[in-house]
Amino acid sequence: MEEFLQFAQTYRWALGTAGAVLAGLILLFYLARILRQIKRLNKSLGSIAENIQAYVDVVMSEEEEAEEAAEKNSAEREQARGQRQEAEPYQQIAQEQKRMEDEQLFNSVLQEYFS
Repeated sequence: MEEFLQFAQTYRWALGTAGAVLAGLILLFYLARILRQIKRLNKSLGSIAENIQAYVDVVMSEEEEAEEAAEKNSAEREQARGQRQEAEPYQQIAQEQKRMEDEQLFNSVLQEYFS
């Protein structure tokens, strides 16, 4: 035991330096792990943002198609107003149902990504 104490007193500057280097290496290791995890999270967030943007693009294109179809249908409706008066409420209900289903799907996708 006395030999160890004498060794520690003789080389205390070297032991102190070694301890500081060891603490620095441990901190460097933790910093590298944190940075790797941040990169992984950033990549995942980018993927989520791309998926959401793709979904929004699809929904917007479907809405544009629905608007174009509605404009086309309105011209046809004017031509055959008498025949379509009974079917018109059903088309509006179907469009509203489709819009509600699209909104529910969009909300469920958002909840899935952010949960």
